[in-house]
Amino acid sequence: KIPTTLLHSLEGMSDLDWEKLLKLQCQDGSFLFSPSSTAFAFMQTRDNNCLEYLRNAIKSFNGGVPNVFPVDLFEHIWIVDRLQRLGISRYFEEEIKECLDYVHRYWTDKGICWARCSHVQDIDDTAMAFRLLRLHGYQVSADVFKNFEKDGEFFCFPGQSNQAVTGMFNLYRASQLAFSREEILKNAREFSFNYLQVKQERDELIDKWIIMKDLPGEIGFALEIPWYASLPRVETRFYI
Repeated sequence: KIPTTLLHSLEGMSDLDWEKLLKLQCQDGSFLFSPSSTAFAFMQTRDNNCLEYLRNAIKSFNGGVPNVFPVDLFEHIWIVDRLQRLGISRYFEEEIKECLDYVHRYWTDKGICWARCSHVQDIDDTAMAFRLLRLHGYQVSADVFKNFEKDGEFFCFPGQSNQAVTGMFNLYRASQLAFSREEILKNAREFSFNYLQVKQERDELIDKWIIMKDLPGEIGFALEIPWYASLPRVETRFYI
């Protein structure tokens, strides 16, 4: 009844109730934008929506498919973030506006995922999008993070019980754009800061979801110097 990230890996499961699962299918015919999961679903059900998604994916990649398709919101968000952090965003103001307009179009009160119209939301993309949209004057509510909070802790996906370094790092970055009386962001900042600090002390600032030259150094810099106290050009030099 409730969509979860397990929809992305159906090919690894058996004895599935396909009648119920087909009700959790994404608008594009996929199962959480996974070609392999969707291919398995098609083999089991012969569902035409699955087939159309797979045909579209194969056509888009000239006969092959990536492990996730599409990733349109992720692409738009991270492009803007990287342009800003490299200190060259002023050369791409029109393109940045187009990207953020696109992201805002698919923004929901529960957050977003790496692709539009997802039944599942994640804190990584939601936090990054929230921060960029608020920085550029879009109206987005901090209440979106209540979807990822339970008993004072924040998680990567609603209903799950784990955190990831990059997800908590982006939550920490987003929490620094809090307005007055936004208690959820105050709680998010405290939790993410403590989480990252513990990981730093244990030398565990690693994450399978991202490849970076110096993730521990980047997080250490952010923990030491809050966003409101940072100098953009100094941060850009560090990031390069």
